[in-house]
Amino acid sequence: MLNQRFLNHFLFGIVLWACARMCWAEGVAHLVFHMGLGASGQFFIGGTLENKGDAPISHGYVVVSLLDAKCYPMDEKLYAFGPLSAGHTQAFRIPIDGRLQGYRLTAFKALDDMGFPLLAIDDTHAIIHAREVAERKKCREARK
Repeated sequence: MLNQRFLNHFLFGIVLWACARMCWAEGVAHLVFHMGLGASGQFFIGGTLENKGDAPISHGYVVVSLLDAKCYPMDEKLYAFGPLSAGHTQAFRIPIDGRLQGYRLTAFKALDDMGFPLLAIDDTHAIIHAREVAERKKCREARK
């Protein structure tokens, strides 16, 4: 009797979970890669976005703060993207006026078709965070 009751609750839970997944499908934005590049006097920040969710991402944005040679913030650049279908990737390119000295990723956001925020994950965060101590040291040295 107890085992049958447990089994019924367990099966009901699985059905409820499956229905919830179908009813509340959403996109999940990933910033897979980004870096600053320049050639022939033209500079830009490029990268790749990916929707690893099971529904489209309507739109979103990436914001970078440009830095001068001494790591002082100079300007912010916003790159708006969208739409991004489930399972697809999209390259981006943010043109920079003048020479690119450095930048920091300051915002990454994705929204559904009703304007509600979706999960947005910066896959590069751990790599960038691991470099922070060395970057801060370099910036302090440049400011002397």
